[in-house]
Amino acid sequence: MSTAIQEQEWQTFSPLPLHPAIQHRIWQQWQQGRLPHAFLFYGPAGVGKEALALEVARLLNCESDTPGICNQCPACVKIAHLEHPDVHLIFPTPAESNVKPEEIQQALQAKAENPFQDVSFGTKNTFIGIDTIRDLKRESGYKRFEGKSKVYIFTQAEKMRPEAANALLKLLEEPPEGLVLILITESIHKILPTIKSRCQLVRFPYLPEATLLKLARQYLPDVPEADLPVLARLSGNNLKRMMALAAEDVRAMRDEMVELLRRIVRISRGQDLLKMLEPMAQKKDRERIFLMLWLMLLWFQDVLYLRSDHVERIHNRDTQDTLEKFNAFLPHTDIPAAVFAIEQAIQELQDLRNLNPLLILVNLAIKLHSVLKS
Repeated sequence: MSTAIQEQEWQTFSPLPLHPAIQHRIWQQWQQGRLPHAFLFYGPAGVGKEALALEVARLLNCESDTPGICNQCPACVKIAHLEHPDVHLIFPTPAESNVKPEEIQQALQAKAENPFQDVSFGTKNTFIGIDTIRDLKRESGYKRFEGKSKVYIFTQAEKMRPEAANALLKLLEEPPEGLVLILITESIHKILPTIKSRCQLVRFPYLPEATLLKLARQYLPDVPEADLPVLARLSGNNLKRMMALAAEDVRAMRDEMVELLRRIVRISRGQDLLKMLEPMAQKKDRERIFLMLWLMLLWFQDVLYLRSDHVERIHNRDTQDTLEKFNAFLPHTDIPAAVFAIEQAIQELQDLRNLNPLLILVNLAIKLHSVLKS
């Protein structure tokens, strides 16, 4: 049976073209009255886990008699705007002394406008604390305000403090009637086994490029149609990253990255290295530095694809000539060593305890200089 026919058989409840097989499974459980009281959605970033969790909340509270989500009733509209009193989106926040109420409100508003965006507080350290869980446990014992079901959605559930996770465990063990919890994580190995065992696990795969393009047309209406396939390939099938790249001039950023590599090869003095990298770090924009390193990582991966005759896998197809010239210029470079160095730098950059991006960049440049010169 062809994939197209199989997809047509999935019965979905959401207007969003997201994971039809997962929607079909949840839809059947709901229709048969077998919906579990807790889900754990896990999988890579940028595949729509949070967006689909909100769609589940709408399914459980939609006031229309038509199957699925009507998208028009007060419940559907309120949940889409994150304003429904029985649906709570719980996300990691900075300590109370380090965040203003208006910052949280702005984060919620951004999430309501685009359910595929991360809730972000810049470089501030964030977590889900025990007070949040205590408040939810207390609220869960009250009657529903206006909905059919209470739904608690926990994004980045791996960021729960240990005491918060233990408090949530008690709610999972004895949930009030009419309450559904949805935990979401990219790092399932960081979730307590006792919590995992009390949730129905739902693994989210990467989005197919066709789905990615459909969603991009809806949420990136100002991006030219011809640019969308390029952004999709350079994002690694990650919709959040695709949106971040769309906010930049990605071709100019890639040219900047290639020029940076050329200069790293030629540089010979530490002072020149600092002078070259300081402007990047002074912007204090970790997201832009991350995107630059991500494009660098894809670049070296594409060199590996060239060398192994897997040109159909190349991400930078629109600039393959430059890629081939780069490979010809450095024919004996240990590409896996370069990939490993960049991956390490990305991990260090994503750890907010590392306060100095310049140090990460300098360390990476020294390693790449050694690899490329050899």
